[in-house]
Amino acid sequence: MTTELRVETFHTEAIKPSSPTPINLKTFKLSLLDQMTPVTYIPLIFWYRAEAASNDKFSETQERSRRLKKSLSETLTRFYPFAGRISNSLIECNDEGVDYIEARVNCLLQDILKKPDGQVLTKFLPIKTESTEAATGRILLVKVNFFQCGGMAIGVSISHKIADLCTLGKFVNSWAATTRGSSEVVFPEFGCAASFLPPTDLSFTMPAMEFNHQRAAMRRLVFDASKISMLKARSASRGVPQPTRVQAVAALIWKCGMVASTSNLGGFTKPSVLRQVVNLRKRLKPPLPENSVGYLVSYFTVQTQDSEMELQGLVQQLKNGIREFSENYVKKLQGTEAISTIFEAAKEVGNLSKRYDIDFYNCLSWCGFDLYEADFGWGKPIWVSVAGATTPNIFLLMDTRDGEGIEAWVALTEPEMAFFEHNEELLTFASVDPSVSS
Repeated sequence: MTTELRVETFHTEAIKPSSPTPINLKTFKLSLLDQMTPVTYIPLIFWYRAEAASNDKFSETQERSRRLKKSLSETLTRFYPFAGRISNSLIECNDEGVDYIEARVNCLLQDILKKPDGQVLTKFLPIKTESTEAATGRILLVKVNFFQCGGMAIGVSISHKIADLCTLGKFVNSWAATTRGSSEVVFPEFGCAASFLPPTDLSFTMPAMEFNHQRAAMRRLVFDASKISMLKARSASRGVPQPTRVQAVAALIWKCGMVASTSNLGGFTKPSVLRQVVNLRKRLKPPLPENSVGYLVSYFTVQTQDSEMELQGLVQQLKNGIREFSENYVKKLQGTEAISTIFEAAKEVGNLSKRYDIDFYNCLSWCGFDLYEADFGWGKPIWVSVAGATTPNIFLLMDTRDGEGIEAWVALTEPEMAFFEHNEELLTFASVDPSVSS
């Protein structure tokens, strides 16, 4: 862009549920996992092209805004805790509403998609991801950004204290279905999380996970379906003859991250730990409904001593980690040892994250959550993204639009990223920061 990007807010209001929340639903208990989750917001941005047939962009914008606000109000009646406020270990479902912000962007949608910049994308979100309001303030915020061409970007942020990516995806798809007048709305299951792991006294100090405070550099890697097939073939072994696309991509990024760390240290190799986040809903026996609301994720960790470890070995470790998690850890979560199991795991990860003699990475997979199904009535999104990271050593994996590839948002320290983004093995399979095709 030749001119400075401006995203100017021109309207803000609180959208409340279309029907008052009944007296018997005025209090919503958080689960133990909700209590323990980090104080952050989950950010997503949904990008939509302009309707080709429309010549009156102003009228089109006005109509879209009217429909979005009306349907958001109706959707909040079903997702009523999102319009409340967090207070200690519960939500007061007081119908105060969610922030709805509208902004004008002084460029075309394609100007952003031509070369997306993670830090620039934060302008399209309604609140900073790391805001402490996630613990006590507004639970859900929406920012609708209108481009000069008629395209739009809908930024949504929700407190991690009540939601994970699965919950946010279900909410947005339900809101979209309501907007386009579809009967395919989601009716959320509240109470499952607190019934599974009720809240407890956390007046004592919990071991907190400490993130690397160095300045982060973020890159977006795109692995198309054909390259993923090649990568899976290279990653396969007798122990894991058919690795998943997530296992193959996560292993490659982990390996290249370790190589970058070793190069940055002049050849010195640190032990490396990868923390993989897992959706609990389908792992429990019996499984919880996919529309269960809450922070229903846990994690496992795997460790290696060798930064030159082959892909097959790293994939095997990830496979072993999820097997151990599913067969043993989940059983403990559903038994009498649940609280002590969670606290011990948190203590272990908290201690690992504070050590300077190891490299500690976090991997999140947001694949398979149907984010590209969010059709508000003007077509499915041409892109779904996150925005810039402030913390290094995080890999976030998302589906590409066709559902076959993977977009990986990778944050490392700036010195390590200088080595990582030029890794020849990585570049065999991934494109770095490519344009988004519209």
